[in-house]
Amino acid sequence: MTAFNHTSICAKLAKMAFLALVLVFCACVSLSDSSCSWTLLNPGARYCVDRYDNSKHPMGSTWTNKQCIRCNCSPRSMGCCDAMGRVTNLSQGCTVKYDYNKCTFKVYNPTNPNIKCSYDVVI
Repeated sequence: MTAFNHTSICAKLAKMAFLALVLVFCACVSLSDSSCSWTLLNPGARYCVDRYDNSKHPMGSTWTNKQCIRCNCSPRSMGCCDAMGRVTNLSQGCTVKYDYNKCTFKVYNPTNPNIKCSYDVVI
């Protein structure tokens, strides 16, 4: 009976390890499809460096850069996400104008403002 319990425990541990691996894979796929990125910091790092403009930021800080990317600096990593979103699948004849000072955008038809434009946004 001891061998059966040992086999059962090993099977459960293998199943748990497999499920943990699947969970990590799903998280990676989710992060790669989103407009966010994560950077691990070197041990002992005292600040984060924004990879878009090379500005330095202290631990615990949060900032939004000129590309409307919002970042957070923690002792082990820096996470950055698109704060504005990007327009995709824009209907024909329509234009998007990004306002990087306010981190907003406007979608419109330049030849006929009465035409409603359809679009998707990736955030």
